[in-house]
Amino acid sequence: MKYSIFIDSNIWIYAFLDSEKDHEKQRKILTLLEEIPADSTVISSVQVVNEFHWILFRKYGIDEATIKAKVTKGLAVFASVVPLDFKVYQDAFRIRDKYNISFWDSLIVASALDNKCTLLYSEDMQHGLLIDNKLKVVNPLVV
Repeated sequence: MKYSIFIDSNIWIYAFLDSEKDHEKQRKILTLLEEIPADSTVISSVQVVNEFHWILFRKYGIDEATIKAKVTKGLAVFASVVPLDFKVYQDAFRIRDKYNISFWDSLIVASALDNKCTLLYSEDMQHGLLIDNKLKVVNPLVV
């Protein structure tokens, strides 16, 4: 079945970070990514790339050249990286108020909706949440 899937930064981090502590999470995420149907569209945003970069740099101490390589040869190969625009920014406020999620997560949701995604893979939001009867949040670490 064809899907349009938005993938949040935490999912990409588990996929591309070799960490003994998060080995089981990485295994689950890699399996998930391998099982995405080939005809599906996978999307992330510039915000996701920025969060990915910042977390790998700040939390894990990975040098920026390595991070850039992971983004260029990894994340960008698997996903279309879409820009954020003022419409997405404005939509985020409505989503934040309606669903009581953080501003940063509401930007992710707004971007997913703007790009016609039906699934959002994220560890940060309520698993199973259906947004605007169009977008389902799935935490792949609990399924």
